[in-house]
Amino acid sequence: MKKVSILLMVIAIVSFSCTRKLTINNGKNYQIVIPSAADTIEKYAAKQIQHYLNEMSNTNLPIIIESEYKGKNAILIGHTDYANSLNINFNQLEEDGYAFKPQGNNFVIAGGSKKGVLYGVYDLLEFLGFRKYTSDCTIIPKGNSITLPKNDIVFVPKIKYRTTSYISGETRSRRNISSRTSSSITISSRNQEISSRNQEFSNWHKISSRGETWGSFVHTFLNLMPPEKYFKTHPEYYALRDGKRQPTQLCLSNPEVVDTLINNLRKIINARPEMKYWSVSQADNNKSCLCDACLKLNEQYGGDINRNSGAIIYFVNKVAKAFPDKMISTLAYWYTRKAPDNIKPEPNVNIMLCNIESERHRPVFETDPAFANDLKNWGKLAKDILIWDYNIQFSNMVSPFPNLYTIGPNLKFFTDNNVNAFFMQATGSRGGGEMAELRGYLIARLLWKPDTDPQAIIDDFVNGYYGNAGPFIRQYIDTMNYALLNSGQHLGIFGSPEEARDTYLSAEMMKEYKRLFDEAEKAVIKEPELLRRVQRARLPIMYAQIQISRTEIDTPRSLFKHNASGMVVANPEIKTLVNQFVERAKEHGVTRLRERSIPPDQYLASYNRIFNKLNEMDSAISLNKKIIPITNPSSKYKGIQALTDGVFGSYEDWRDVRFDNWVGYEGEHMDFILDLGKIMPVKTINMDFYDAKDTWYMMSLPEYVTYATSVDGENYSDSVKVLNPVDPNEPERDRMPRDIYVQSFQANMKNCSAHYIKVHAESILRCPAWHVRAGDPASIYCDEIVVK
Repeated sequence: MKKVSILLMVIAIVSFSCTRKLTINNGKNYQIVIPSAADTIEKYAAKQIQHYLNEMSNTNLPIIIESEYKGKNAILIGHTDYANSLNINFNQLEEDGYAFKPQGNNFVIAGGSKKGVLYGVYDLLEFLGFRKYTSDCTIIPKGNSITLPKNDIVFVPKIKYRTTSYISGETRSRRNISSRTSSSITISSRNQEISSRNQEFSNWHKISSRGETWGSFVHTFLNLMPPEKYFKTHPEYYALRDGKRQPTQLCLSNPEVVDTLINNLRKIINARPEMKYWSVSQADNNKSCLCDACLKLNEQYGGDINRNSGAIIYFVNKVAKAFPDKMISTLAYWYTRKAPDNIKPEPNVNIMLCNIESERHRPVFETDPAFANDLKNWGKLAKDILIWDYNIQFSNMVSPFPNLYTIGPNLKFFTDNNVNAFFMQATGSRGGGEMAELRGYLIARLLWKPDTDPQAIIDDFVNGYYGNAGPFIRQYIDTMNYALLNSGQHLGIFGSPEEARDTYLSAEMMKEYKRLFDEAEKAVIKEPELLRRVQRARLPIMYAQIQISRTEIDTPRSLFKHNASGMVVANPEIKTLVNQFVERAKEHGVTRLRERSIPPDQYLASYNRIFNKLNEMDSAISLNKKIIPITNPSSKYKGIQALTDGVFGSYEDWRDVRFDNWVGYEGEHMDFILDLGKIMPVKTINMDFYDAKDTWYMMSLPEYVTYATSVDGENYSDSVKVLNPVDPNEPERDRMPRDIYVQSFQANMKNCSAHYIKVHAESILRCPAWHVRAGDPASIYCDEIVVK
């Protein structure tokens, strides 16, 4: 670890170039001085530098107010009279900037009107070799002297609003974790959540507090105009689609809507008048109003009836004029992303521009020139733009996602185009996502200083956080990034490891990643805390191996294998890996594997279903029997013969079943005939269907399933009807994690023999009225028909 401390000091010296050495002298001469009327931030900043210098030198420098200071050697914090006498321009520091001014044996840290002095203290500590990689990993150099900048320094951040939803670490179990100490550094561990929610961590990394600025943040149309309050009596307030009013979005051309919304918003603002930003923005769906008046607004202000930003800006401008002392924020997102023509946002309108469509294998200006152009066009119209960026694979959060090399170039591009506010979205769940600690650290550092070399930040982190395992973790990052770019694979935020099974997650590459992690674990095998960190970083590779294993049969890495009798059985190595992955995920605080669903225990239950079903197939007479289709499944999914191949699906992958073993019907009933090959006694017939209760995804259970039997293929018995106990027309609650329903539609047959079985699964065909995609084709999914 001595190498780490040297590296940190080198980075610090390069950052400030000119230095001077100051000996603390056991605290006898030096004091920390604060203004006589110090505010909360100045007092806290003084306590922070006192605390960390004490941790470094075991010397507790006293904090005194300026009116009582009589010494000659001081670190002066904040808006002191001494700082004023040196003509420090506090206005120049704005809100979060700071100034360092050495003067003889004194050293002044001045700050802007908000947290500038605190941020100055933390940057000075960084310069001295301190690091806070996560909220439970702080690097503290050891010694009795510090080396301070020799020359005056003034720093004002280019990015004024810096926030991320990353949780840059884990919530630990309640067991004690011992600290590791050497002559150069201490790694301290605490039972704390690591994120911008952790106040000390977020302050250290200068993450802006949304709670101090934003009264409401995003997707607020239906909060400001609740359908449960207005839709029944005023359906005209909401979107007209296919000739019907639906509570998906607001009708932006209706003057009563804007008046009602303004009145509702005024009540909310009056309750929290200190907040500056208030969101008036579209709900999170693309079901905008298609009435003639709204379409005319889009055409008038966009030259295109589908350029919905025209109607949005027309509407939001009216709201903004009603609140001239507030910033009214709205989204440029999805169907409203393109800038309008012939209309400008009011000066107090904030544009929250989102690049959800952009791919992440290369910088956004290379992969999505359309978005880059939209950014430039909005820049010509709006004075206040916030970029909403995305930094994780939402449908597979604990999965390899090699986008680390694009974060720096993207931020540089945005700031070069005059963007000075960012929300870097990731997962808000505990346990974070892939490389969450590194991503949170990298993002925070670049938001503060976007011109910093991202590679130097990554080197700093992996060597400091993983210790002797750092070089192997760095090699893993570089190897995967090279494999991604060399393969030509694209990287989307709703992708999956299965998509990369032949590219950067090929069998060959996976062997190399495993080798690197084996070496990393060996390097820290005697250091339990560092070993835990390496094992946490390994979770995505374990997850990818499991997910890819479902997509292959009879390969070295597949879950499914045929035994000597031709039965499909589970690979015991994968079964062991599933249990190990779930145990480690829970140990490291992972609460969900997907954005809205799948806690680790549910993930395990999904795979246990597969293992149990495979074990029960010995008595099945339907295995590998012929399916005669009457209606055809969607070509997106498995072919209809998969209903008897003995391979079961993993319902945890409900967001994208393309690579799984489900047969799906879209907007169509399921109808087929199972040919058993000869007349056989039949005791039970079963089919499992599943549904994820989510207002975004167009799936449901069948309303019912019927089975009819025949010995000749022409004359069929009366159908046995199995009803769905879950009402598909019951409105879904928007909650997380999502409920996943796997429902068995089993019929117990009495005195039955059959050659043929006719099956009908009654789909609801269209999404019900409560669904955000009401009227769109609904899907049903089944993985196997099992006859015994």
